[in-house]
Amino acid sequence: MSNYKKPYGQSLDRLMLYLLVFVIMGLSDAVIPVLPELSNNGPLPDGGSSSLIFSSFFIGALLTMILFGVLADAYGHRLFVVIGVLLTLISGFIIIVNNDFWIIVIARFIEGAGCGAFFPSAFALLSGMDKREQYIGEFNFILNLGLAVGLKVTGMLANTGIKNGLILFEGLMAPIFMISIMVLINNGLGETVLKKSEVFSTIAKSKKAIIHPQYYQIWLLSFVLFGSSGVLIALYPDFVLGVMTTDTLGTYLASIYAGAMVTSLVAGRMQIPKDTLVKAGVVFTGIGALGAVFHPIGLTLMGAGSGLGLVGLVTGVSYLNINKGLAMGIFNTCTYAGLAMVPIFGGLLISTVGYSSVFIINGVLLILMVLLPMSALSQANSIK
Repeated sequence: MSNYKKPYGQSLDRLMLYLLVFVIMGLSDAVIPVLPELSNNGPLPDGGSSSLIFSSFFIGALLTMILFGVLADAYGHRLFVVIGVLLTLISGFIIIVNNDFWIIVIARFIEGAGCGAFFPSAFALLSGMDKREQYIGEFNFILNLGLAVGLKVTGMLANTGIKNGLILFEGLMAPIFMISIMVLINNGLGETVLKKSEVFSTIAKSKKAIIHPQYYQIWLLSFVLFGSSGVLIALYPDFVLGVMTTDTLGTYLASIYAGAMVTSLVAGRMQIPKDTLVKAGVVFTGIGALGAVFHPIGLTLMGAGSGLGLVGLVTGVSYLNINKGLAMGIFNTCTYAGLAMVPIFGGLLISTVGYSSVFIINGVLLILMVLLPMSALSQANSIK
């Protein structure tokens, strides 16, 4: 049931969130095509400096999502959406005006912290709307669109200047940040479901929500689903090195986002039980991961599966008997932890078993996750 009382309040929130997730994701991925240039002065050899810049974003997100999720429950979700955007603006500006390696690493950490503030609050706001499944699907569609456009546009602009893609998305974010301030003023700070005095005790007790007999299944699924997708994204370029041109590779990698965009819209508009949606997402992602060993079209199927999985998981989490900011903070922490850690495990196995075997193990592991009990998601199906 909607908590909105002001006319157009829900529409304003949706407009704000859709615009913001596009530019935040675009700015985030705008760094990836120019990582070698940004890491020129780095201290680590063989791509280590590039990896450090890349990973510092995930570290910033991992360390802040639960904290900011709980704070948003106490102080208002819209307020933390705006704080997330402000941190992202600051980090983008620092990367644009500085060439010092360690300053760029710190800026990427700040950018990750911005996502740590933005995503739990954004999902919490969407979870309080009348058509949450549809809106979460649309949100994920635009999220993936931002990632794809960030990669493509930055690659196109790199010939005119390695930071021109960053400058473009930073310029887009400034007026959208002003829109978010206006929405904050019009709609207020957002629903608060936690007393300010309980913030730190709630953070301390968040472990109970993580290891809850029913909820841990969702966190584990989130970790494996997105972590396994990250294995393909991180390692596939090396797998096809010398076999596929950079242009062709970029097209197939972008198809991951295209697949997720399509299924996010479809899943958000269909009344499919959450557990069924997640199981379908896990199976399709696993089959796609296996298929990518033989043909890169598997990447598209993998993306389609992850889109189904995300919509099912986020809508399922929105019905859990946990404060929304905390629940979305834990969920996003698990997805980012998977993206940060599972590709590392996969990379360590390559020297022992090879790329194909790593991808096959990855795909089989994903498909086996469908056997995991999903009682919390099943219960959410009956809640309206």
